[in-house]
Amino acid sequence: MKRSTRYAISLSLVSLYGGLANAEPAQQTLESSETISLDSLRIYGEPEETKSATKLDLTIFETPQIVSVISQDQIEDFALNEVNDLLKYVPGVTVEQVETGRTYYTARGFDIVNFQYDGIGVPFSYGLTQGHDDTAMYEKVEVIKGASGLITGLANPSATINFVRKRPTDEFQASAKASYGSWNTRRVDADISGPINDRVRGRLVVAKEKGDSYLDRYSTDRDVFYGIVSADLTDSTELTFSHSVNDHHSDGNSSGALPLFYSDGTLTDYDESTNTAPSWAQQDVKQTRSFIELEQRIGDDWAIKAMYTQNKQEKQWNSLYLAGNPDPITESGLTAQASDYKAQDKEKIFDLYVSGKFELAGREQEVVAGINVADIQLTGRSVYSSTWNYDPIGGNWSAGLTPKPVFDVYDASQQSTDIDQEQDSAYFSTRLRPTDRLSVLLGARTVKIDQDVISYGVPQKVSDTETVPYAGLTYEVIDGTMLYGSYSEVFKAQTWVDASLAPLGPVKGESREFGIKQEFNDGNAVLTLARFESEQENFGEYVTRNVATGLNIYRGIELQSKGYEIELSGEVLDRLNMSAGYTYLDMEDENGDDTRVFIPTKQFKLAASYQVPYFNGLNVGGGVRWQNEIYYGDTEVQGSYALVDLFAQYQLNKNVSVALNLYNVGDEKYLESPQWGQANYGAPRSAIGSVTWTY
Repeated sequence: MKRSTRYAISLSLVSLYGGLANAEPAQQTLESSETISLDSLRIYGEPEETKSATKLDLTIFETPQIVSVISQDQIEDFALNEVNDLLKYVPGVTVEQVETGRTYYTARGFDIVNFQYDGIGVPFSYGLTQGHDDTAMYEKVEVIKGASGLITGLANPSATINFVRKRPTDEFQASAKASYGSWNTRRVDADISGPINDRVRGRLVVAKEKGDSYLDRYSTDRDVFYGIVSADLTDSTELTFSHSVNDHHSDGNSSGALPLFYSDGTLTDYDESTNTAPSWAQQDVKQTRSFIELEQRIGDDWAIKAMYTQNKQEKQWNSLYLAGNPDPITESGLTAQASDYKAQDKEKIFDLYVSGKFELAGREQEVVAGINVADIQLTGRSVYSSTWNYDPIGGNWSAGLTPKPVFDVYDASQQSTDIDQEQDSAYFSTRLRPTDRLSVLLGARTVKIDQDVISYGVPQKVSDTETVPYAGLTYEVIDGTMLYGSYSEVFKAQTWVDASLAPLGPVKGESREFGIKQEFNDGNAVLTLARFESEQENFGEYVTRNVATGLNIYRGIELQSKGYEIELSGEVLDRLNMSAGYTYLDMEDENGDDTRVFIPTKQFKLAASYQVPYFNGLNVGGGVRWQNEIYYGDTEVQGSYALVDLFAQYQLNKNVSVALNLYNVGDEKYLESPQWGQANYGAPRSAIGSVTWTY
């Protein structure tokens, strides 16, 4: 059964049985055939069309790359309320949470710097995220593995993350959810959607989460607002506008993490709750996103779509960064740098494209052509204390008692950054079908980048133009079995400087992927086996910090990444939904040595749910996330480990359900990312219970 059919059944049943829980006896509901139909509505993955990789109307099966999708059902089943938690379940993706408020994402050995919202790329990113992005406003999240410069202009061979926002529905629907979990974590969600009149539809999503943490002194408070309205100006013209706010505050946020080594070279072993942050540390991150979209359909096969997006992120925090290696007995010897940091990121993006189908050689072909204009401004400043690099009160630093200094050292010419970047690009893609089973995908994007940078006293001016080609091939050998291959060049501008403080220049290279896809269960599940490889030149590798300027110094190196992935997602059997994947990665530098060894070379991830056939209304499932050992330099700092999560949901009646989620059931103690020679421990065993009302 296709997803559209499932939703149609769901909406009709909700309309038929709308009302409160006591409208009819629960036993009657449990015994009804209609409830059995509702039980079969869950789906992992995405069997329908996705435009994230090429903007063409392709299913995941037809896309010549691996596309992983975390669906709304999987988000709800595992209570994935944060983007970080969601991406931990994507096969082949690592979430490098280097401290409480800063995170990198990696795939295929490289940082993910390509982000989309509803298929429109954010054209500038370090790959570093601040704060904690909530998932309440998203219908699903798609991760396209490999280079996707065709759409974003940043052809990095890791992956592209596309956040697909919820849209207004034609039928009225509403839901509310209340949750309570470990460390006094409280959360409420509400989602209401439907027609305002015959031509206007709207949707409103709000969420509030507040709680403490397993980390000493660390607590968070997050507010989410998302509103969207769509109007049919004519029968063929739709106007949509939206605004969202994700406001996150934290106390006791760490800057940096726990030291990995003692002064004698032995590995540290702290309690999981140990936090380097003092009691006065705090962070505020506020994200606002607005867009207006106009779509004009021309006949049945053509459309023009224009979207203007305006994003802003405001950041402020007081932090204490600890450095060094403490004495194994006294815990003294660390030095600290206290700072007051403020920054603001602004993005203005306009995207216009036309898409349609045409007939050539007696077969239907597809084409997309468009332009994209982006203006990005990033500003920041750091105010330090004249007592910086002081000893953080010896061995009592973990108690959070390091006093707050006066932030009295600021030189705008040396302690601020100002980045102004403009990107103008034009792109096209097409799918040609020489035969019924053979498809050829071709495309290219030309990007012109002008960038003015003043980074902590060092001016940079960069201007570059690059055309990034894309080619893909799919061949359906027999019904449900697809061979595929894809190729893309690699291009990414960098803001790093070398030892002479000159701009490092862009990264360039190539990326290839080929494999086979197999459909199961009437197209509701897809198995993919893929081989990938990529080469990059002039990749910025951190060398040292310039003491005089405070600027990080990089050098350009050559890197090669190769490996394979096996992924299965969808409704593999009736009532059984699954998302599973195994990734093997081999990454070498220009000398043939292993590099970026903080990333696991082997990963296995599994998420599954099962609707119990003889107990209508009961849905159970769980997940496993396993990785092999990781290193800092030549030292193994974290052995292989597996995390197990479990959940159970029960539909009390047609309106009310209850759920219990357990995380890290085995209470595994493990380190998060050791990328910078420091690492906090991940969360120990925890639980969250919830009650959901739907109409």
